[in-house]
Amino acid sequence: MVFKKLNIFLLIAVTAIICLNLTREHWQNFNNYELGKNITFYDKFYIFLSDEIERTKSDGELVSRTYDPNEVQLEQREKTRWIFLNFINSSISFIKKISDSQNYFDKKKLALYLYSFFIGIAFFLIYLALLLFLINLSKKYSEKEISIDEIFNITLFVSFTYFTLITYINLGHFRGGEDNFSIFETLAMVVGILLIFSEKRFFIIFYIIICSVSPLIRESGIMISGFYILYHLIKNKKINLFGFILPFISITPYSIANYDLFKFYTTDGFILTTTPIQSQTTWDNFNTNFVGFMHAIFYNFVIFFIPIIIFFKRKNKLQLFFLIFILLYFLLLSFGSVLDHISTRFMPGCLIIIYSFIGIKNINFNKH
Repeated sequence: MVFKKLNIFLLIAVTAIICLNLTREHWQNFNNYELGKNITFYDKFYIFLSDEIERTKSDGELVSRTYDPNEVQLEQREKTRWIFLNFINSSISFIKKISDSQNYFDKKKLALYLYSFFIGIAFFLIYLALLLFLINLSKKYSEKEISIDEIFNITLFVSFTYFTLITYINLGHFRGGEDNFSIFETLAMVVGILLIFSEKRFFIIFYIIICSVSPLIRESGIMISGFYILYHLIKNKKINLFGFILPFISITPYSIANYDLFKFYTTDGFILTTTPIQSQTTWDNFNTNFVGFMHAIFYNFVIFFIPIIIFFKRKNKLQLFFLIFILLYFLLLSFGSVLDHISTRFMPGCLIIIYSFIGIKNINFNKH
């Protein structure tokens, strides 16, 4: 038993190190290849850090409450996420301040390591929430008491599937820029699921808070408020009236924060776009660049649907719950972002981990 517990600790510890160092590895892999220039990825990151801070200053581009049609399409919708961006940029301003104020280490290297640690904490918390959820799920719907061997197997499963997911998204087939929106929205989503399935009245307060904050991270965060009503509908075969109120609670802080931008929501290129985006793959490329279009479809859709098909179980209501939200996320992201923005697949990717585990163990609501 002691050996198993030690193995569990080692798996968690190794995953923690990978998460904390992932962003630094990301920058080294994708920003360290310009020939003929005496500049390292540490230099590039420090420039990025300074630019991000400037964007949310009083005269920065994200502070303006207007729409500029000459700017890159869909980029200006980040103005609706100004509260979350202020949180991120307050954090990176603090990181830059620490790096600049010390004389023991190279300030640019220290800044990247601190930033990687900051983002890594979010990555690791997602991993812990997934692990805790699957352990609790196994305990709740298992016909016998869960053993230390089973906990080890769950830890092994989550560690390797999560490692595969974050490696694929961040290192294996990366397209696009930094996307802290996906990381923190995924954290809110997984914690929200954990709270709902606990079925404890006290936790509903924290779930309401998560529902209220999530759309401020990104508009798709409102989907988290739909978990509650669908959970009760599928599990208990009844409609919970409180579930209908949650989406309105969820959207209220977002509406208050962005009411002055609502007039731009129907403007093409602000929230959604129907025109091609330079250097990005959209549905329009089906006619103009079919090979590039199919390339994006394969890496951003087909690969993710392979485990969905392999681990599908008929008449499994618990798996159906997650399948519905996986499909909704892919549908929403298909039209709400470019097709080759792989980092936006982080939310459905984590849901697929849960979905696959349920399929492998054939856990179902009916077995409780």
